[in-house]
Amino acid sequence: MRIALLKDDGMEAFERQIGRVAAAVDGAAAIFLAVITALTFLAVILRYVFVLPFPGSFDVSQMLLGVAIFWGIAAAAWRKEHIQVDLVWQLMPPALRRIVDIFADTLFLLFVVALTWMLLLQVGRVRSSGETTFELSIPIWPFHAVAWLGAAFCVLVLVARILHAVVHFRTPAGSD
Repeated sequence: MRIALLKDDGMEAFERQIGRVAAAVDGAAAIFLAVITALTFLAVILRYVFVLPFPGSFDVSQMLLGVAIFWGIAAAAWRKEHIQVDLVWQLMPPALRRIVDIFADTLFLLFVVALTWMLLLQVGRVRSSGETTFELSIPIWPFHAVAWLGAAFCVLVLVARILHAVVHFRTPAGSD
């Protein structure tokens, strides 16, 4: 009995920590989108009101959009808000739904692990190439590295979701 309580307390602590990580990832994705919005707004105001160019705004916005996408995927994966087709799933009994969810999350995890690995290799290639943005010559590898970090967080939250689903497999579907 005591071991089961310790196991439950440990899992709850783990889930709280992952919840905090997911909230930070969600906040970071929101900040990236806010910066993109501010850059775009400022570029439009400067161009059409003051007839001044805003050099590099497009390049930086484009790089930040890629970063925001990877961080947003991690946030959506934790909250189970990614694209799903659940026409058949709704007709299944709760136990079968959980099995399908674990299977789908595992497939998604495998895809994200492969994507994260390839993105890490891309970070190395871009860093060694010395590639920069066109107008301001800002190195682009840091943007790729931050995008990779978002993908790595996605792997972490997917592992946590799968562990949660496996540990709580026998509990009723509406209780977690």
